Amino acid sequence: MGHQIQAIIGKREAVQVFADCWVWAEIVDLPQDCGLVFLTDALFDSITELFDKPDREEPSPLMLFTSAIRWALEGSACPGPLAYIETDYTGGYGTQAGVLLERGRIIQGPVEGEETINGLLRAVGVWHRPGEDEFDALGLGHYRHMPL
Repeated sequence: MGHQIQAIIGKREAVQVFADCWVWAEIVDLPQDCGLVFLTDALFDSITELFDKPDREEPSPLMLFTSAIRWALEGSACPGPLAYIETDYTGGYGTQAGVLLERGRIIQGPVEGEETINGLLRAVGVWHRPGEDEFDALGLGHYRHMPL
């Protein structure tokens, strides 16, 4: 089974600030008072249309973290940190990458590699019980693909 998502994750209040700016942003409620917004095609296009300038980002392991997405997240990462994550796994092999934003700027990343997402989730305040990790604690394994 594969896992391929692009999403914004944080405490519910911080994710709500981001979602309130975009008509296509739908919050998925997660445990520990967290929320997730998938970076769907409609949301990506909406953000990109508003910020219609050439992409100025440095090379990155993140496929969809353009300057427009960065701008949108920097404008929302004030009431608490937000993590932007991307996964691309098939048959147990693949990649994970992400970035952490807080107070309107990137404070970590872009980073990629094993345990990247768990580290970013820890930074937004996610905790886990023995025998699980932060990814499991939020039930992110249930969200294997982006909604259509």
